[in-house]
Amino acid sequence: MIFKQTGVSSLGYPEDSTSQPARVPDYVKWHCKAMYLSRILHLMHYRWSRVSPTSLFGFILLALAIVNASPTHSGTIKIAVTRVRGPGRAKALYNTELGKRHDGIIVVDQEDGFYAAFIRTSTKYIYKLMVDTGSSYTWVGNNAANPYVPGFGSEATGQRVKLLYDGGAISFTGMTYSDIITLQDILTINPQSIGVSDRSGVFDPKDYDGILGLGPTVLNTHISEDGNPIPPISTVVDNLYIQGTIGHAVLGIYFMPYNDGDRGLLSFGNYDDTVLLSGMNYVPVTNTFPVSKYWGVDASVTYRGIYILNPTSGIVDTGSSLIKIESDAFLIYISETGATLNSGDWYTLTEDKYNNLGILSFVIGDQHYDLSPNAQIFPRASLEADIYLIIDEQPRVYGSIQGFTLGCPFLERYYVVLNSSSSQIGFASTLYTYSMTN
Repeated sequence: MIFKQTGVSSLGYPEDSTSQPARVPDYVKWHCKAMYLSRILHLMHYRWSRVSPTSLFGFILLALAIVNASPTHSGTIKIAVTRVRGPGRAKALYNTELGKRHDGIIVVDQEDGFYAAFIRTSTKYIYKLMVDTGSSYTWVGNNAANPYVPGFGSEATGQRVKLLYDGGAISFTGMTYSDIITLQDILTINPQSIGVSDRSGVFDPKDYDGILGLGPTVLNTHISEDGNPIPPISTVVDNLYIQGTIGHAVLGIYFMPYNDGDRGLLSFGNYDDTVLLSGMNYVPVTNTFPVSKYWGVDASVTYRGIYILNPTSGIVDTGSSLIKIESDAFLIYISETGATLNSGDWYTLTEDKYNNLGILSFVIGDQHYDLSPNAQIFPRASLEADIYLIIDEQPRVYGSIQGFTLGCPFLERYYVVLNSSSSQIGFASTLYTYSMTN
């Protein structure tokens, strides 16, 4: 996401320990199963309050059998997501005061560049959530006009959570509920832990109701308000796998560029090979801590075939509207492209400079993932004049060793698979990899 969770690892690893793979640990699976059984019993409480002990015992055995069963659905379940855009992007870019960047977001127009999914709770209320692979906690309450409404299918767990994002610059505190949620009216998760913020306006844009956390389980960094670690809270993908809805803890991400309607598909359980133009190339999640807590990979970067960034680790993040590279490499890139900084603190190109733009490539494993000139700029249809680079600087702050971020613009050119089951990340070409669509 645009804001990164910090604090004590939800699995108990100290921040300076050796990294752990992004997988679903066995005890988290049993934790999910226990929650699942508890939720079944809770929801059926009133219906079973008058039945005989023998019948109730039979029901408990049936519930245990359901919880303990291996996943049986091995197909791919796809849900559509939409890229949400606000009006007046060019005006925002030219406003020197309001157009300033904040970690990859244009402050006055922060809907630009992010993908939204919708969930429905047991009370049938609908919430728009930012799709974020850079965090793992799902929560609502950001939009004051659309508060969380508990009902028969929801239950406060008594577990209060405090999360720190963006190195502590932004904080979330709230109560965790157990509820029945449905993604895009297709995927039902029962139960799913969902946080409810104590206050609205935690992050911009404020008409987002919250965040759909699709990061690794190990990233579920939660601390209580008194500073003590609390048990891990299972993710959406965890619960879909545990309850048998999907056969593998796998998420496929397929986004489409601006001029093709800002659509996308999230595939749960497997990836969608109908949209691929190449085979899927897998690499392991990086071992470099703390990037290994995220969907992190090792890569180097070239421009015009010349290495500008030596092998380092970075993350795949649907919560970032930009592609970022480490500061020294970024300065080389800016020098080579001839881009200039405008009054709005954005790097721009003249038409001649754009026509001379070379290939920027991420070398991941033994594959080169090229970004054509068209893939290195903001959608020109959304701008009034200048050509704006969508490549930005990855600052090394808060002791981070993160060397790059593969944000939404990269994911609009390559299909990406996040595989918790095998602790791997896969990449493949699509119709849009070298397309002139922008």
